[in-house]
Order: sequence, then structure tokens, then C-alpha cells
Amino acid sequence: MGICSGCAKPLRGSLKINQAGQVYKSCPECSGKVGYHVFYRLEDFGDRDMGDGRIIPQSWCPACRSDALPLVPPALMCK
Repeated sequence: MGICSGCAKPLRGSLKINQAGQVYKSCPECSGKVGYHVFYRLEDFGDRDMGDGRIIPQSWCPACRSDALPLVPPALMCK
């Protein structure tokens, strides 16, 4: 497991931050590829129905889930 070069936290877990009223979430796959946390707006991830009544954000950003180039540029990076 890699460690973020900016904040020294593990890259494989998602982090959420709130900045100026906007919530951002890191993509563990993007973050692992570059060595620091890469954040997108939380709503850019989409939701996942867990089948038990819970709706949670997707873990990976849409580009990583589809193995494509990001459609939305990262909003923040932990450098």
C-alpha cells in the first residue's frame, strides 16, 4: 500500500474533505497511480446501491471504473 507524498496517509483508502462548502473525495486508484491523493467532487463519483437500503458513493472515479481517461479533471490534489 502506498503512502501519500503530501499528507502521509494511505492512498488505498478514500478520503473526504470539505472545502468552502463543497465535499471532495479521493479516488484510490488515481491516487495510487500518481503517489498522492487525487480528489474529485463527491457527486462526480456516482452512487452505488448496496442492496440493503444503503446508497453509498462509488469507490473509484468514473474513469477508473471504465478504464478510460478522466472526463472530469481532478478538483484538488494532495501535494
